[in-house]
Amino acid sequence: MPLDKKREKVYALSMDPSIVSHLRKFQNGVAHRGLHDLTRPENSKAAFIAAIEANQPFECDIHRCKNGGLVVCHDSNLLRMCGKEGTIEELTLEEVKENYRLPDGSRLLTLQELFALNDKNVPMVLELKSYGGNEHEIVEEALPIIHALPNLDDCLLISFWDEILRHARKLGAKLPLGYLVGTEAVKHASPELLREFDFLDVEVHYSLLPRFRKYRKEGGALLCWTVKGRLTAWIGKWRCHALTWEEVDSAKPKLKLNRYIQKRFDPR
Repeated sequence: MPLDKKREKVYALSMDPSIVSHLRKFQNGVAHRGLHDLTRPENSKAAFIAAIEANQPFECDIHRCKNGGLVVCHDSNLLRMCGKEGTIEELTLEEVKENYRLPDGSRLLTLQELFALNDKNVPMVLELKSYGGNEHEIVEEALPIIHALPNLDDCLLISFWDEILRHARKLGAKLPLGYLVGTEAVKHASPELLREFDFLDVEVHYSLLPRFRKYRKEGGALLCWTVKGRLTAWIGKWRCHALTWEEVDSAKPKLKLNRYIQKRFDPR
């Protein structure tokens, strides 16, 4: 079924030009938690090195330790990834580094270590996580580190916590802010909240809902997570501007430019 070129052209031209320039960096796809597989754990040094060497944009998750220090890991609780109980926000950075290992034996990275690793300046999607009401503290620690990046124009900041995004904006965040939309936001987020920030990053199947189709049609920038197979890839390529992929490894097709997504930036 061919694209409605007239509709796509009107849509693309209605987008904020500054957001378009950022999103172009991610139209080839984003590797969720790094380019991980059975040998490279998610959010690990090996997963990020693989993404960097492939020049593949990647997403990562950031938590704040109780004494300060930002750690790259998806869960607050370390049991799933490290096989040992412990909550990042209730541990010092020294305790996390000393006592916890990922399945490949590596230590969890700090945010500074990840940025130093990314010497090729591969575009990044940075997700800030809240725990126990530390929304302001994590923003206040993370923003100066992020703002020091040489490739700030190649970064996006996302969160499920709208207060994190509001505080980042209040402190003068110099990169686009995206509100993550999962089940809770679909149930409870107001229309005003869904339009409050620079873009939405929506769980892929929810992009089919009329409110998000309308958001996109009216010029909203829409990313989606997490593409895991043909069905979600098909949904995402028709609805979103960039796709975040899960567990992309050598056994699966490489992330590549999607011509349907490209037309949203370069309508003909």
